[in-house]
Amino acid sequence: MAAERVLGVLARGEAAGCGIAAWSLHFSETRRVTLGTQDRETGNAHAPLTITDGLIVRYRLVWSDGKVSRGAIERRAAESEPEAAIAAARAAAYVDPDATEVCGPSVFAEIATHDPEAAAIADGAVEPFAPRLAAIRERVESGRFRTWSGAMHAAVGASRVITSAGLDVAGGGTSAGWSASLDGEMGMGHAARGLEPVPELERRLDRLVAFVLALGSPAPPRPGGIVPVLLHPDVVDDYALAALLHNLDGVQVAHGTGAFRRSQFGSGVPVLREDLTLRNDPHRPMAAGAYRFTQEGVPSRACAYIERGRLITPLLDLKYARRLGLPPAPGPAALDTVFLEGPERIPYDEALGRCAGGALVLNVLGIHTQDLTSGDFSLSAPQMLAVGPHGIEGRLRGTISGNLFDLLRSKDLALVDFPGEHTPGLLVGCRLDPA
Repeated sequence: MAAERVLGVLARGEAAGCGIAAWSLHFSETRRVTLGTQDRETGNAHAPLTITDGLIVRYRLVWSDGKVSRGAIERRAAESEPEAAIAAARAAAYVDPDATEVCGPSVFAEIATHDPEAAAIADGAVEPFAPRLAAIRERVESGRFRTWSGAMHAAVGASRVITSAGLDVAGGGTSAGWSASLDGEMGMGHAARGLEPVPELERRLDRLVAFVLALGSPAPPRPGGIVPVLLHPDVVDDYALAALLHNLDGVQVAHGTGAFRRSQFGSGVPVLREDLTLRNDPHRPMAAGAYRFTQEGVPSRACAYIERGRLITPLLDLKYARRLGLPPAPGPAALDTVFLEGPERIPYDEALGRCAGGALVLNVLGIHTQDLTSGDFSLSAPQMLAVGPHGIEGRLRGTISGNLFDLLRSKDLALVDFPGEHTPGLLVGCRLDPA
């Protein structure tokens, strides 16, 4: 109903006294079930079982005077008062000659994104949550943890892109995941298109328990200095990959506000170690980041952003592809389709051996305060484990500092295979200052 109402307004060819030259609409509808746990109590008043339905229409309107409007319309406005929403869009129109293109018909890959079990949960059949909750509670009891908090969710959704240039493409999929934090100390989780199998969830929980128990014992005092530091994949996701993707964003490249310049892409000059590649594959079946088309209707495609240390393409929507004179290069929807590759990953146990005298960093704080353009960092690491010649020695608190780009150019960098993790850990040499 919402689609027909909005399309009916646009079909008239004008709104608020001005003609509409071109338009693009993205409809996204979802149903989501979430079951929370707060302080050991599942489904209580602070973490209830919730079922939510949502619809949002994102639009780009190109008016006959060349101005552009972009924004979103919620379900109620789309269904009951689309004329008022489009009139408000006209009132906020602005000049942007690079944003006037809309997609026409194209070919879209078929990708597995639907899990029947996750769809059934989203419709209210939440029984599959039970064995997963039981696995968490069992470990809370056996590890004698005071409390735990977390959530489980499943969702089903559908999306559709329609444009004035003749594109009409639709798709759908599911999502499911869980997270758990023990004693408010450290958390882990998983998200994909379907629920993580219980045996894999249990192995992930066992790794979480081992880390939280190790954090409960202080390490012997040690001096600061340049030492080997092993960054957990969560830190690589939250800081290293986030910083690279920020600087690769077409907005940063076009405006010259990031670390990389337009002239560097395709130049063949390495900016990182010459065996490092960063690529995205949104066609990976059942991954959280798998998708067929963007909100603009651009077909998804696998692409390398950095290959053998050299810049290949920024992340580009239609506007910044036009501005930079390059083909569109859609960005990742989730990090489980992003691959950081290079030399063969070394096993986790071998990395711990190489890390003697240093630390394993499980989490960091203050990422939002870092200078992502220069790569300089100084991050608080309250969840850090000292590593000695015989393995983990207990908890350290302190800061790690250095320069991310220097680390990614260093010959001493190693990629580390953490069990059950998609993203590799990074073994680097940087400054560690215990608190």
